[in-house]
Amino acid sequence: MEEVKPSKLRLLSCLVGAYSVILVTVVTGMLGQFFYWLVFDVCGYGKSRQSNTKLTRPKDLKDNEIYALIIGSGFSGLGTAIKLSELGMDDYVIIERHGHVGGTWYANTYPGCACDVPSNLYSFSFEPNPKWSHFFGRQPEIGRYLEHCTDKYDIRRHIKFNTTVTELRWLDDRQVWQVTTQSNGEQKQIFARYVMAAHGPLSNASYPTDMPGIDKFEGEMCHTAEWNPKIQFANKRVAVIGTGASAIQAVPEIQKSNVTKLFIFQRTAPWIIPRADRPVKEWEKQVFARFPFVQKFIRCLMYWIRESTVWSFTYRLPTRFLNDELVKFNLARQVKDKDLRKKLTPTWDLGCKRVLISNDWYPAIQKPNVEIVSNRIKEIKPNSIVTSDGNEYPVDVIVWSTGFQVQKFPLTVYGKNGCDLSEQWQGSMQV
Repeated sequence: MEEVKPSKLRLLSCLVGAYSVILVTVVTGMLGQFFYWLVFDVCGYGKSRQSNTKLTRPKDLKDNEIYALIIGSGFSGLGTAIKLSELGMDDYVIIERHGHVGGTWYANTYPGCACDVPSNLYSFSFEPNPKWSHFFGRQPEIGRYLEHCTDKYDIRRHIKFNTTVTELRWLDDRQVWQVTTQSNGEQKQIFARYVMAAHGPLSNASYPTDMPGIDKFEGEMCHTAEWNPKIQFANKRVAVIGTGASAIQAVPEIQKSNVTKLFIFQRTAPWIIPRADRPVKEWEKQVFARFPFVQKFIRCLMYWIRESTVWSFTYRLPTRFLNDELVKFNLARQVKDKDLRKKLTPTWDLGCKRVLISNDWYPAIQKPNVEIVSNRIKEIKPNSIVTSDGNEYPVDVIVWSTGFQVQKFPLTVYGKNGCDLSEQWQGSMQV
């Protein structure tokens, strides 16, 4: 069927409609925040009760038992620890399996690794960073920010590095968790009244289980979540399997590495929207440092702009058609080849799966040495990949960009009466 291009008037109407939705959301949201600030912060409604809240160690805890144990030292773990300290609770331990804080922002080091949330929003509200180098933070910079927070709030002394939690077991008679940890081949047990699982779902790499021959591949392989910086891509035939959030960041960088051929094996195409990113100028950093309320205002503005998508994604209101039209126009504007554009067009509405943000994905995959393969992988051979249509693609390096193990809880947990959490959540995770 012949593809019909939208008229300029239609596109203009969609733009006006989308910006109108954003404007209404921002004004409504910021007014709500202003009245909240006025009632609770200025007038002090309920403030006396909240300000006097302090945590104390329960008297029934024994000497070898602690108040809280936090698993992971990423944003969630560090944020929890900081707030515990603010509430006067110093009796806690953080278990970190790596040798550094940062969680996923320490573990993921693939080329192009960055955040798809604006820097001023992707940071602690109580610890703004006026020195962000870009609107969207890069992995090394986010890692340094978390290191800074760890030292500023004196959290490092609570952390046990290079230690892994292997089992959680609730002891009814003592009303504590028995936490089994392992470090350097040595197993220990810690007893805690509360356990905060802050390890996050984006921590364990997921590999396909339905592709025979992976173990027979004779070339080099690595996962974007377990990046091997020693792999040299120059003058090699490279296969990237997957087109998720990590792949759209890594592929443009790999393509620049003077590869002979880059095959991108795509199961399902993602929706891509532009990333409004640019370097932050020095004078802007100085303004943020001298006038913190400016950065707080920008953070608030960014929050409500992103919240405007709720009308489309969550409530499925007609505003979703405006966004659908605009994202399709973005694809048509950047990808002129009809056959390639068909491969890159998702079969579902915008928002049904994670929307990806990139300015260089579409340009990178249209380079002469890049090819999108949309047929299912049938087999991995020692020096090639075979797809379901019988085509064989010779490759020297395979990069797995197949996501994380988010579908299952990574810890062995036994609750009350010895209930196994993995059995309880066998169908799906629920409470």
